[in-house]
Amino acid sequence: MNQSDIDQLVAEAAGSIDSKMIFRSDGERFPKSNPVAPKTFDFRTPIHLAEAELRRLRTIHTGFISTISARFSSLLRADMSLKLSRLTTMPYAKFSESMKNPTHISLFKVDQLSGIGILEISPKLAISMTNRMLGGRGMSSEEDERYLTEIEVALLEEIVDIIVQEWCRQWKDERQYTGRQIGHENNPRFLQVCSSDAVTLVLTIEALAGDTPEQIQLGIPYNMLEPIVKTIHAQRSREMQTTPDSKPQQWRSSYNQIAVPLVADWEIPQVSVSDILALRAGDVLEMPKSTLANTRVRIANAPRFIAQAGSENGHVAIQISSEFKNATKS
Repeated sequence: MNQSDIDQLVAEAAGSIDSKMIFRSDGERFPKSNPVAPKTFDFRTPIHLAEAELRRLRTIHTGFISTISARFSSLLRADMSLKLSRLTTMPYAKFSESMKNPTHISLFKVDQLSGIGILEISPKLAISMTNRMLGGRGMSSEEDERYLTEIEVALLEEIVDIIVQEWCRQWKDERQYTGRQIGHENNPRFLQVCSSDAVTLVLTIEALAGDTPEQIQLGIPYNMLEPIVKTIHAQRSREMQTTPDSKPQQWRSSYNQIAVPLVADWEIPQVSVSDILALRAGDVLEMPKSTLANTRVRIANAPRFIAQAGSENGHVAIQISSEFKNATKS
């Protein structure tokens, strides 16, 4: 066979394959009457966080953003609006591509965790914040897309310390963490803190300093976050398994005066609809002698006891003989 014959066979085979053909694990094809909805899964970069864990992390980081917003406003002596823009997982290579160039990247280490965290602050926002710290108005312009000076980098370290400390403080319920800065960079192309396919939790914060919104990005490699996620998962499992302590019920004297309706009735043989329609006042229905011995006592319209019906001192009376079999205690 020459190359053209091979190409023709491949083209015919590709044209005959159904793009929606899905097979079971045993090799049998799913019937068309039972369609399935396949989803793409990247085995090279699997997502390690479940939806419940992401919700928990989103709640924690929402509180984290509120805290640093208040601290920034106090430090800069001006209102600074911060809000959660995105919290997701992605490969480190994709996160690196999302960072600006030039930008300000701070690297930090948490002593109790392995791995290195990444904090990116856009140049406009960094210059606006350092300008405010020096007593300026904190305004930024298009010309501020530049590398930071050594003085601006030194001033920005105080802001980075606030972010790192508050991020560590959010996990105080799980464990006490302490973080510290270990370096900084201005070009993400020269930054390699983990493998390109490593899963990274990316927190994007939208910051409004002046009229233009800028962003702060926090990248946490999964190997650094894994102990925290395990603790959250264990805590969630304990919460689901924990049941409230069963305390013995105690009678309260205030219950004594509550009026509860009590009814005694009987089950009579089946009667046809025509006989019921023919009933008139004064008619007598014949019932077996055993009916009085099987009087059903209802409390709050629920059958509770079986009693013997009779009379005592000129009054109709019942004597409870047993508990109703299908009665449910409340």
